[in-house]
Amino acid sequence: MKILLVEGITDVNLVRYIYTTMSDENCFDDFEAKRKGKIITFGNSRHENLQIINLKGQNNLEVALNTMLKPMERKIKTIGILTDTDNDFEKSKEDVQTAIKNSQIDKDRFKYFLTPNDKDLGNLETLLLSTLDKENIPQLQCFDSYKKCLVKDINNIEQRAIDKHEVEAYIKFSEKPRQRNQAQFSFIDNGVDTGLWDLSKKEFKPIISFVKSIFTS
Repeated sequence: MKILLVEGITDVNLVRYIYTTMSDENCFDDFEAKRKGKIITFGNSRHENLQIINLKGQNNLEVALNTMLKPMERKIKTIGILTDTDNDFEKSKEDVQTAIKNSQIDKDRFKYFLTPNDKDLGNLETLLLSTLDKENIPQLQCFDSYKKCLVKDINNIEQRAIDKHEVEAYIKFSEKPRQRNQAQFSFIDNGVDTGLWDLSKKEFKPIISFVKSIFTS
């Protein structure tokens, strides 16, 4: 079995989106959600050995490893962990390594990736925004003025919050606006590719390579 643990539902859906590019037979809806308490598992109907786990927060990583994966360790070939770097790369990396160590699962089964690109600070929204040509997207030009005003006049605004709302502005006011502006719906919506993200962009290459390394190892 090959399992990929991620922080939230947007991460889940980006992974599902990447999965669809790995084979013409792969479908976004091959992964179906099943709730196990707070943690949601997405099993694959086409490839039963593939699984995505939505941790709903990095703080649940160690719990998931100890209570869900440790008992079934013998069945698992590869465990991937996809989590945000946020404001401290080394601390985020150390937190993942500590959770792996405390789980007592064979460390050789693990691979992990810190978004946006496994080397810089940020999160999934940082990655998404880095792929856009902001100078030619009107709503992001407008948002830039709004962002400068916020940073100037309001103290202690988290960059994560700004990035999240910038992504939402891009989605909501795209050429084909929809009722939903959350990033989780911005890859495939109602079975249709939205065309909002171009996975051929170089910024996506590191995370695509990581996902493929988990699902094809």
